[in-house]
Amino acid sequence: MKKISLAVLLCYWLTVVTAQQQYSKAVKEQIARVEANLSGGLIIDGKLYSLTERMKYYNVQGLSVAVIDNYQIVWAKGYGYADKKEGRKVTVNTLFEPGSISKSLNAVGILQLAQQGKLNLHQDINQYLVNWKFPYDTVSHGKKITTAQLLSHTAGLTVHGFPGYQRRC
Repeated sequence: MKKISLAVLLCYWLTVVTAQQQYSKAVKEQIARVEANLSGGLIIDGKLYSLTERMKYYNVQGLSVAVIDNYQIVWAKGYGYADKKEGRKVTVNTLFEPGSISKSLNAVGILQLAQQGKLNLHQDINQYLVNWKFPYDTVSHGKKITTAQLLSHTAGLTVHGFPGYQRRC
């Protein structure tokens, strides 16, 4: 029985050790700087705040950070709890709904396509839609919609929010 318990414990330990991210010394130093000094040295009320201090101040239960450089994840880390009652911590695999940050990320991608000449911001959006076409007659009352109008929230559409990803029970 002791041999089985020892084997199970060893397997668990190996799983935990191999599941942890192995970062270089430089990346570990970058993580420590981010955790200890938010906002690149912005001093609020004469003090530099750490990530955990700001989480506590703003009552943020949990968050995830991913640093991406040249389309590669340099590092990612979870902080706090995904569910505090259950004691489930945030990991790099915890799902978060992107919310409004997705608007700016989407805009950057679209503007890059426009800069590369792959998309004209002032063309009818139906020119770019493949599997579905915008129903001009029922939604916009015949008015053509452009990508520029969608990006600047001047298309006259009134969609407010989406349900997000389906949660697993």
